Amino acid sequence: MFKKKSLLILSIMAACSSAAQAATIYNSGFENGWSDWNEVDPAAISGDAYQGSSSLKIQGSPGRVHQVVDIERNTEYTLSAYVLGKGQIGVNDLNGLFKNTKFNVSSWTKVSKTFTSANTDSLQVFAKHDNNSSDVRFDNFSLVKTDSSDGGSTGGDGDGDSGGNGDGTTIPSSITSGSIFDLEGNDPNPLVNDSTLVFVPLEAQHITPNGNGWRHEYKVKSSLRVAMTDTYEVFEASVKVEMSDGGKTIIAQHHASDTGTIMKVYVSDSAESGFDDSVAGNGIFDVYVRLRNTSGNEEKYALGTIRSGGSFNLRVVNNYGDVDVSALGSSFGIPVEDDSASYFKFGNYLQSQDTSTLDDCGESGNSNSFKECFEDLGITTSKVTMTNVSYTRVTN
Repeated sequence: MFKKKSLLILSIMAACSSAAQAATIYNSGFENGWSDWNEVDPAAISGDAYQGSSSLKIQGSPGRVHQVVDIERNTEYTLSAYVLGKGQIGVNDLNGLFKNTKFNVSSWTKVSKTFTSANTDSLQVFAKHDNNSSDVRFDNFSLVKTDSSDGGSTGGDGDGDSGGNGDGTTIPSSITSGSIFDLEGNDPNPLVNDSTLVFVPLEAQHITPNGNGWRHEYKVKSSLRVAMTDTYEVFEASVKVEMSDGGKTIIAQHHASDTGTIMKVYVSDSAESGFDDSVAGNGIFDVYVRLRNTSGNEEKYALGTIRSGGSFNLRVVNNYGDVDVSALGSSFGIPVEDDSASYFKFGNYLQSQDTSTLDDCGESGNSNSFKECFEDLGITTSKVTMTNVSYTRVTN
């Protein structure tokens, strides 16, 4: 089975024009001890690994390891590793380029950092302790070259993005023909031209029995729903969000067969803690992901921030139950709880919630109560435009 999945993944990646290329990190999982790595104590090789029989354990400050890796100049790369504990990974070219990401996780978690190399042919990939009292572990490092910059920014105004002008790639027929996806809220049709989808739930006003707001979404057909562990799928899109201050929406999710969700990507001007802004109604929208781990508990991760009219590239991968979400130069992924009839959805699911108090302000499944809620909160705009959309799906 493993060989079959590997071949399927390789064939998909080879067929995609945006397929990534990897730089070489030798002994990336520490299976050969310290080979190819330079280490500063207190550091050790551990038998507690994400994969294989070994990982790196750093037991305190100034514990650190690094490896010099050959790269291409002025090129975008994503560094990733599986980690456990509190620490950081990053790159340093010793000439002004320093990019890192910090983490604090209680289970093995994939973390990533996207950056653009400078005018240099090599850099240090490093991992280090973060001055806490506990051990931190690292496994399965990867450095992958991507073909284009993510393009997201804090406070963007949308200039320079495709903006719904029809200059992106053609929307896949698997989405628009109804062969894989059904549409929730068909008036108006989100397909405004052959390369642009526009989702406006304030106009579509579609509701579902247990839903908490108005939807305008595509969802995988009920007849095609299978377990997360039986699916390899990749969704990518350039996303532009125009939203009233204090608004909150879900733009992509993996849904379980019941009312629960496995993965959710939010854009929210909310007071919910733990994100880059976490201030309600100030016009700065946190972009973040929630994933339900294999123990059934949700883990959340901040991907970045935008303002209304801003844009970012979104990439969601379900690799047979290992889900990874990337946007705004950040990435978060873990193995998720499985469901026998899971399905992917994307679009604009406007939440009926007071983002200052975090209280729901509409009655579940009641369209009139949602209308009153949005009016009370001053939510008059909720528009998500997607271009450069692609979707690939392989099931067992």
